[in-house]
Amino acid sequence: MAITIEKGIEQPPTHCDCCGRATRALSGYASDELGALATYMVQWTDGHVVANGANFDLIVGAWGGAPSSKRIAVSLEYRQMASGPGFTIIDAPDRAFSMSPVVGEALSRSDVVGTKLADEVFAIIDAIWLQDERIRDLRPENQI
Repeated sequence: MAITIEKGIEQPPTHCDCCGRATRALSGYASDELGALATYMVQWTDGHVVANGANFDLIVGAWGGAPSSKRIAVSLEYRQMASGPGFTIIDAPDRAFSMSPVVGEALSRSDVVGTKLADEVFAIIDAIWLQDERIRDLRPENQI
């Protein structure tokens, strides 16, 4: 099934307390032919992607009036490594977004890695990476 991305809100940049650069945050929605799959948030600080990466937070599950117990939080960290850009699943309970009332359960890395959910999450991440041009600054060729 083809996953499509719809842009959500792009927050005005905020001031990073440690370096003074702009911290960016945006959101969007992933869906397929059957309906909504997830909402996502991406956060990074300009000029710090190489050193600190970016966070991709997903809320995956049933939407359209479904209770929050039908949705889970999954987090990934984007890094630029010697072998190229890559994503790794991290513990969602450590991320502030997981406290949202629309989240039923925040999953740890060990709850996701090696599961069918991991395949779904990486398919969503691939769609975001390819379709949401607002994150183009994260690509290695656009880093200073």
